[in-house]
Amino acid sequence: MFEILPVNDEGEGILAFKASGKLTDADYQQFLPTLESLIRKSGILSLYIELEDFQGWEAKAAWDDFRFGMQHDRDFKRIAIVGDRDWEPAAITLANLFTHTDMRFFRRDEAKAAWDWLEERPQKKQAPEPVQPYRYVLLATDFSPFSEQAAQRAIEMAAQYGAQLDVLNIVEERVFYNEWDDSLIADMPLRDESLKDYALDSMHKFVERTGLGKDARLEVQWGNPKRSIVSWAREKQVDLIVTGSHGHHGIERLLGSVSTSVLHHAPCDVLIVRS
Repeated sequence: MFEILPVNDEGEGILAFKASGKLTDADYQQFLPTLESLIRKSGILSLYIELEDFQGWEAKAAWDDFRFGMQHDRDFKRIAIVGDRDWEPAAITLANLFTHTDMRFFRRDEAKAAWDWLEERPQKKQAPEPVQPYRYVLLATDFSPFSEQAAQRAIEMAAQYGAQLDVLNIVEERVFYNEWDDSLIADMPLRDESLKDYALDSMHKFVERTGLGKDARLEVQWGNPKRSIVSWAREKQVDLIVTGSHGHHGIERLLGSVSTSVLHHAPCDVLIVRS
């Protein structure tokens, strides 16, 4: 038979009842309308079920129990079953295979733990910290046409957030691009300073082509692009690095492999602009 048990004030949304003896179809026909009425009234419920001298179900009662459980599977949040027979935990484990409801078995001396579990309130999720606007945008460029679209995106982002925009070129390989998309490979005997001077000249032409404007700060450095871009961003506390997806003619040391390396090692957000 079923017997409704009292619930304290903290047990809002919890129905407690005792099941004892061998349950019959008549027991279910008498009890289930009450349970369905509570579901309609309260919405999702949790159940505290105390088994006392429980001897199982008659065949028709077992079918009543299974059918009701399938029909109302989504109407129960948690079900705590308290008992003392050795076969009961195994029965609960089997029942869990057929339900989405979180169902647990507790020994009789664990009744308080069962109540505590049912009365748990989900912790409120802490609101995520607000995303800070970009204050410092770095455009890493090799002056190739593939960098020009990245430049337009960097201008856009800096304007949107009112951010400082720096343009950085790292001199490593003796390859530069002019406004006609022609690569100049410096196999001639140029001194290092001549290479840097050429990079500075290319920087100014790149700025003119892309309309970066007088507010952009320009920087040309010697170094390894993969390491130097990341180091610059870390030292200057850059918020966003903008770079092209790859360099010209598939040359590995230009933006192709560089952008991938920066993406994985940068201390800030990275925007890779596809050409």
